[in-house]
Amino acid sequence: MAIKTRYRTIVKSPNISGSPLSRDIASMEPSAVGPVVPLTWQKAVDFSVYDDIGNRYIDLTSGIFVANAGHSNPHIKRALKKQIDADQMFTYNYPTRVKQQLLGKLLEISPSYFNRADLLMTGSEAVDAAYKLMKLWAAKNNRRYIVTFKGSYHGRGLSNDLICGSPAKAAWSGVKDPDVVFLDFPYELTAGFDPALLPPPDQIAAFMLETFQGWGAWFYPPAYIKQLYAYARKAGALVCFDEMQAGFYRLGQVYGYMTYGPGIRPDLICVGKGISSSLPVSAVLTRREIAELDPSADLHGTHSGNPLCCAAALANIEFLSSPGQLAKMRSASKVFEAEIAALAALPGVKRVNVRGMIAALIFDSAERATDVVNECILNGVLPVCTRKNSVKLAPPLTIVPPAIREAAAVIRAAVLKCCAA
Repeated sequence: MAIKTRYRTIVKSPNISGSPLSRDIASMEPSAVGPVVPLTWQKAVDFSVYDDIGNRYIDLTSGIFVANAGHSNPHIKRALKKQIDADQMFTYNYPTRVKQQLLGKLLEISPSYFNRADLLMTGSEAVDAAYKLMKLWAAKNNRRYIVTFKGSYHGRGLSNDLICGSPAKAAWSGVKDPDVVFLDFPYELTAGFDPALLPPPDQIAAFMLETFQGWGAWFYPPAYIKQLYAYARKAGALVCFDEMQAGFYRLGQVYGYMTYGPGIRPDLICVGKGISSSLPVSAVLTRREIAELDPSADLHGTHSGNPLCCAAALANIEFLSSPGQLAKMRSASKVFEAEIAALAALPGVKRVNVRGMIAALIFDSAERATDVVNECILNGVLPVCTRKNSVKLAPPLTIVPPAIREAAAVIRAAVLKCCAA
């Protein structure tokens, strides 16, 4: 059935089971290159994604929580074209004006307790650098343990696997870090922080937290996070937030951890994704005394000062931080929160987690959640398919209220259809 609205166009049923293009790509990649809905992207502009058969979708993925400033943002495109025309596309770590400007802007928009920014490329690299800094700090202060959470995700790589998911996540390597302690994530709002589950406080080096647990947009209960933070401060341990999905106004504040209250002041945060809304950039923000524990720590990479990436990130931050965009985003965010929260009353929906422009609908099975995703796509709305019992929603922060309401109506209809039995 054809669909034509202000924000959606379906002229031909999307082939969500795979196309010749997706199968050809799959024939050249390892099968372990993550499962995604094999929907061909022809182009993406603002909060719209266009496929190769003439369909237009309301994007509720931001790609994968990256395009905070909207896809193909004109401000970012102009900055990239200017940088290309300057004949400066790769500079390793040599000093450049655009790198200086990005570092300055990043620290300018950040709380003053951060005074060092380590630029990298990917979220995994940023978390790896933070892991190294936490380990160096632990050794200097005669401490051992990094406390993290089961079910978390901190990227791909050995150090990332050592501190995310579960103690078995890094089993592929045969390497173990006996100084990483996993706690159960507090999914229930009434959960309290229990220090009895931890090693002695004077042996704890750091707490490593996702601002929210990614797959289901699960936030720490307010009392839990305050108790954990107070305990960490009393114990003299570092606190690090992985802000990959939460940063750059996704939750309303420049960094998502700020939504837990003004008293939460982490020692390190790992940022990326929405830092550029386009090209690969990430960073670790911290303090001088932590960042400079070991001058030989190798906290850089081949492309960590890439001028194109720096230009994209600088333009992105300027756009997202502008008063006009902030006002539009906060107005749209209220509509998003209200529209998505209302879906909690639907049959089959066990819970709705929503804050700012991130949300997840929790179902009783991964199969039910995936059915809802597929039904939404067939009707011109693109959610995140987690392959778990959640449907994640994270539109570009440029989305407008009428598009939010239209997308919410499609999601409502999809849930009612898939959960009718």
